[in-house]
Amino acid sequence: MYEQILKKAESLYPQFPKQPTIDLGLAIKHIRLRMGMTQEELAENTKIKLSALRSLENGYAKFTKASNLEAIAKVLRVTISDIIVEGREWFPGNFFLLKLAEPSPEIKTKRKLKKEIAFKRRPLNFDGFQVCFVSAPVIDPSHFTFGVFEIQPGKSMRDLRLPYPNQIVGFVQRGTLGIIYDEKDQIPVFGNQCFSLRGDKLHHFTNLDRDNSLRFHLIFSCVPPRIRTEMPKSKAQTGKLSIGRAINRLRYLYSDWKDKPLTFRELSCLTGLDEKSLQYLESTTDPEQVIYWNKTERIIRALKMPLSRFLELAEGKDEGYLRIATAHDRAFIDYRHYLGVRIKSALFPATDNEFHISETYIEPKGGLRRATWKRTDHAMIVANVEDGELLVEVGKNRKAQLNEGESIYFDGSLGYIFTNPGTKPAKLIIATYPPIIF
Repeated sequence: MYEQILKKAESLYPQFPKQPTIDLGLAIKHIRLRMGMTQEELAENTKIKLSALRSLENGYAKFTKASNLEAIAKVLRVTISDIIVEGREWFPGNFFLLKLAEPSPEIKTKRKLKKEIAFKRRPLNFDGFQVCFVSAPVIDPSHFTFGVFEIQPGKSMRDLRLPYPNQIVGFVQRGTLGIIYDEKDQIPVFGNQCFSLRGDKLHHFTNLDRDNSLRFHLIFSCVPPRIRTEMPKSKAQTGKLSIGRAINRLRYLYSDWKDKPLTFRELSCLTGLDEKSLQYLESTTDPEQVIYWNKTERIIRALKMPLSRFLELAEGKDEGYLRIATAHDRAFIDYRHYLGVRIKSALFPATDNEFHISETYIEPKGGLRRATWKRTDHAMIVANVEDGELLVEVGKNRKAQLNEGESIYFDGSLGYIFTNPGTKPAKLIIATYPPIIF
């Protein structure tokens, strides 16, 4: 069902590029103009043909020799990395702007300076529910999907399942959501509560209110994860605690090959235990054998795996999970005194979370520029304006002002500034991948 919804969402932007690109030419053009230099002067000082430089800046030539790039960087008094980073700003997936009005029907090819390309926010209607995606239609390991879902009274979204065991995170804003997970009893999730679950298990979402619509935010990814859960069946006996089974499962979980486990040498590098100890632990399948729990403790700490998950592997269980975070579980950070920002995380704080979602409030400062924030882990970020106004600046060139009901999806490693130009606090729903760790 998720893949069907995403295919329909992608059809809204048929000309949107699916693969990330770096526009070196446009980056060079902007840096050159900030330096007050003409194309002729740059070509003369770098000993590059003027026609070749024009072709690069206008986008007809996508690449150039390393020696040319080095010469350009030297004349412009920047580093090569400065040019590359600025070139990443111009990939539409790194600055995806959704407005309520119709700013531009499609991606334009004209390379006008500081001319932002925006798209109209378009909801998708299905039987019993509506969804509006605010993330870019890019399927890539560094990107994620963020959508605002509304289910009609008494209606359901049924037969949901991801193709991979990725985490799904949801935040209920209005109404009561009923979740049936892995064919177990229905669990209610109320307004101002958050949930996370493993998406490869069958699940259903239902609006338990018969009179009002349900609104919730949902985050997920359809990209294969680094760690798998679909593994060949263990030869060890199931139904009893077996440390050997757990070690064998770990070797498959952390392997890049579908049917080939990690070698004991590779697992030794990950855990810090010597190969002989790991071989002994995997052979520990007889109830009469001694179990060295101090060694298993070292393994789960090195792999950052919860003990409960390790014990599930030892028991041969793989039932997924469904966790509910109430209002009392939410982390709160108050930056009002020196940044004018409050962050109230919706998801229960945990190091195994794949995403972050929070309610963020930015105080009005009369348009005063705030501090520049920058992620060093190539994080993608969604900012969905629930109330008020927001001015967003990304990198050195991208800028947009958002009003209530508008959103932006961008690359946080480019550096960004959030400013509230209005007269009242702005309320945002912020989501990131990878997560912010509190």
